[in-house]
Amino acid sequence: MRAAAAVSFALALGLAGCGQELPQTATLGAGGGSPSLADGAQAGGSLVDARGRPLSPPPVPANVPAQAVRAGEESALALWVHEGRVVTSAWTREAGWSAAQPLEEIYGAASDAQLASNGRGVAMAVWRHTVGSIQSLRFSRFEQGAGWTRPDVMPGALPQADAAGTADDGPRLQMDADGNATARWPSGFHAGEVQTARYVAGQGWTQAAGEPVATAGPAAAPTGVR
Repeated sequence: MRAAAAVSFALALGLAGCGQELPQTATLGAGGGSPSLADGAQAGGSLVDARGRPLSPPPVPANVPAQAVRAGEESALALWVHEGRVVTSAWTREAGWSAAQPLEEIYGAASDAQLASNGRGVAMAVWRHTVGSIQSLRFSRFEQGAGWTRPDVMPGALPQADAAGTADDGPRLQMDADGNATARWPSGFHAGEVQTARYVAGQGWTQAAGEPVATAGPAAAPTGVR
């Protein structure tokens, strides 16, 4: 299984060693397909740290797609969904990847998980949570030294039902250099509408607000920011 996973993770984490450029999220492909990389990621190599030194593959099961971000100069995070749970692992140069741990184990199923980081010790995870026909968005925030916060519900968020089973139905997440995050997703309240919310460091998430797709602008890519 680990050999298959290693093949799946033959790609790079975005480099951010120069100037003010911050890391991008690397989308780690599963199975035999070609991995998809966000802007700033280096294709055709192994996972690397800020100095270009390779990382070992995170402990992701074979054929399970995942995302990874560099959380700091010598640290990284990986996130994926397995058996309806959001699972994470953290990497440091000294210890390597930690054992995979679910962020929570509650009734219902997680999907469409997104991960973003500012590359300076702060990261955010957002995912869809489904219980029967009830949809919600949940989140957890990571801070170096403290770890992940207890997951909670994003206020006012109602994602569109995932009837088509496509990635376009899920949330998109960005984080700026100060650790503030923005999420956007197709609204479950009205067709042709998106909801957006912003996380302000030290304050939390704003109430999700809806707006027509035509005026909402392009959806945020599931990446960190430059």
